[in-house]
Amino acid sequence: MISSLRVGICGLGFMGRQYFAHLREHPHAQVTAVCDRDAERRRGNWADAVGNINARGRQYVDMAGINAYADWDELIADERVNFVAITLPTPTHADVTVRALEAGKHVLCEKPMALTLADCDRMIAAANQSGRTLMVAQCIRFWPQYEEIKRRVDDGQIGAVRFASLRRLASPPNYSSGGWLMDGVQSGGALFDLHVHDVDFAQHLMGLPAKLTAHGCRGPSGTIDHVVATYVYDDGRYATLEGGWVFSSPWPFEMAITVVGETGTLDWSMRRGPEIHFYHGGDAPEKITVDDETGWTRELDYFIACLRDGRTVERCLPTTSRASIALTLLERESIEKGGVVIGASDI
Repeated sequence: MISSLRVGICGLGFMGRQYFAHLREHPHAQVTAVCDRDAERRRGNWADAVGNINARGRQYVDMAGINAYADWDELIADERVNFVAITLPTPTHADVTVRALEAGKHVLCEKPMALTLADCDRMIAAANQSGRTLMVAQCIRFWPQYEEIKRRVDDGQIGAVRFASLRRLASPPNYSSGGWLMDGVQSGGALFDLHVHDVDFAQHLMGLPAKLTAHGCRGPSGTIDHVVATYVYDDGRYATLEGGWVFSSPWPFEMAITVVGETGTLDWSMRRGPEIHFYHGGDAPEKITVDDETGWTRELDYFIACLRDGRTVERCLPTTSRASIALTLLERESIEKGGVVIGASDI
């Protein structure tokens, strides 16, 4: 058990600021250090805060008592820090994670885990060798609507699942620092940075498919920025996943999920509002209200609770995050081969 979690946040972009806002007020953790290459951000001038979902943010943050570094190596070397939150661009995830774990820190790393399976494997090996805890922040597993839908599916409230549909659509994310999201070499494009959320939740909800096929197109990042994939399971179930940021501005960000079972249907779209619609007979759907929280805060609370209690992060193991990258790579392979069906059962 860890009585006091002292957090170092690597990267003060959109996600780093959401982490900061929640952890600064957390009863069981405190922000001890931050790092960012931008000196104004390190001083607490966050007037440039932007992102794809409106969330908590401040124009100016008091950094009193918090060590501020320009380089992540310096933050990792800070002896006060025992938990590193990595909210840096994707190409840094593997190196920073491995270095932090080797230094004896616990790590929560933003998704996507990495862009290659070799880097995923390095991260997992470092966690195993260090004896420290690693979790990849697949926040949709903790998003209230998705969490409630999975609970009801697992409880059998819609009968045996027949198929699911997951959608995540946006206009190009031109808000990232230095435009790194719009550089497909760094971000992997929408396929890895946006669509991977639904790839991960599909396997969380339905398991690994036996085979998949995908179609897609290149977009403003120079790589795959729109994809429609179909996952097929040996028992006849299937899932369709659509994701992309090729839609012309000001296309509003949307995430949505529909799960159809033999006796009922669960459906949610953020465009419609926070309530889940449950169709199971009758003249109107049952409307399900969930907590007004984000998956970001819930995953942080879960990770902190696991560290404090000495528990394994069973809801989001690094091996399942690796599997999501493996599935995303197979989708890319299918797209590049013109929608060829790819076997996926041996991931």
